[in-house]
Amino acid sequence: MKIFKRAVSVVLLVSFVMLSLCACSNKTQKDSAKALCETFCEDVKVGDADKLVTYLGDSGVTANELKELITPSDFNSEESSFSSAIKDSITYNVQDPIYDYKAKNATVFISWREADYNSEDALKAGTVAEFKTALSASPETIITTSVTVDFSGETPRILNAKDVIDAVYEFNTIDHGIMPGVLADFYKKGSLVLAPDGVYSNTDSIGVRLDFDKELFNYRFIPGITYTVSRGEDVLIASGVINLEEDSIRLDFTSEMAGETGLNEDGYILDGKYTFFVYDEHSKVIDSFECTVENEVIEPEIIEFEDYKEDYYLSNLVYEFKDDDLMGDSIVFNSGWWDYDGTSVGKSAFASNTKVLGFSLAVSSEKSDELYFEYYYSEESDFEGINEMDPVYQASCYPSVYDKQCCYDLDYPSTEFKPGFYALVVYGDKAKKHIVFTAACIVVEETSDDVIG
Repeated sequence: MKIFKRAVSVVLLVSFVMLSLCACSNKTQKDSAKALCETFCEDVKVGDADKLVTYLGDSGVTANELKELITPSDFNSEESSFSSAIKDSITYNVQDPIYDYKAKNATVFISWREADYNSEDALKAGTVAEFKTALSASPETIITTSVTVDFSGETPRILNAKDVIDAVYEFNTIDHGIMPGVLADFYKKGSLVLAPDGVYSNTDSIGVRLDFDKELFNYRFIPGITYTVSRGEDVLIASGVINLEEDSIRLDFTSEMAGETGLNEDGYILDGKYTFFVYDEHSKVIDSFECTVENEVIEPEIIEFEDYKEDYYLSNLVYEFKDDDLMGDSIVFNSGWWDYDGTSVGKSAFASNTKVLGFSLAVSSEKSDELYFEYYYSEESDFEGINEMDPVYQASCYPSVYDKQCCYDLDYPSTEFKPGFYALVVYGDKAKKHIVFTAACIVVEETSDDVIG
């Protein structure tokens, strides 16, 4: 009986030792499997193809094939940025392995989380920047994967690593409706604006028009356009990014862009050869255009006034439109000589104690051009023999808004006005060669008190 008890004790002891050894082995294998999977998952998240290929053994899959899956070489900038934004959102969680002692392998479940690139805001995004912002606030989608870690060899290895890589980077294999290729692939034609022969003359604007395939607007994340304008070797402007909203776009170089040093004395763009270079926002050339500016000499228009008698100025409003465009924008019945200080003594007449000769030219609210004006003095009503290079006053102005009325205040202030005739000459250009409007008034010898009295 004692012998039997001793034999049972030995068997129990051996069993206990074996179970302890198995439990210890299981824990070691589980820890090893989890550590391997965590390292693998981090390599998947980072997307290091050279590291990932080491998990695939003799599967025949190359590092270049993995690179094409993770960062496809045919992606353009928008597609690459889209992919990168999703990739940056990826996180993972490695669960505790389930170890099979007999099979000498472990099953490990891995859950992957990535921002939902199909969320409402993400799909509405018009640019990659907007997409990234939408993605950061999007809910997460979960991808569940599992791997088998094999312990039958000298070192543990993951048997189905490629399945996990494929599942995580599946978003790179889906058509997301992003514009493929480059913007130039959708470019149809371009032409100079209002210069079919390539020559401009006396112009305040040169430009080009570009036409694109309408199919372009079926895609997401269309890159914008930039352009430069050069005169000879000098780059005059480099634009910012201009978004494409229609299949036709006009790109201009205006007198405002040229600045004073880029204009001749008449306010027109300087003579020379100009080149437009058009790019997409990634600096890829779309097209280029050359044109020439050859200006013609403009002779200044002659100042002319009719010979009226003095009483005509007292009883009539004296003015004349010289420019049809200005006349079309003017409100004639609200225009006239303006009595600032109660010294008006007629339709186009002021007493000698006036301090301001002012003509109010009422225009439509759309009128915003700057006008340049001069006043001349003469003892004769026809202003014969005045020195056009020597006005008594000159200035410029933009329209001012009074309640609902827009007016050019063409005013000549002075502490003293000699009796005689005063001519107002208004120009539409800074060089003062194109006369758009004239008016005349008389200053009588009497003061307003004398006239009223």
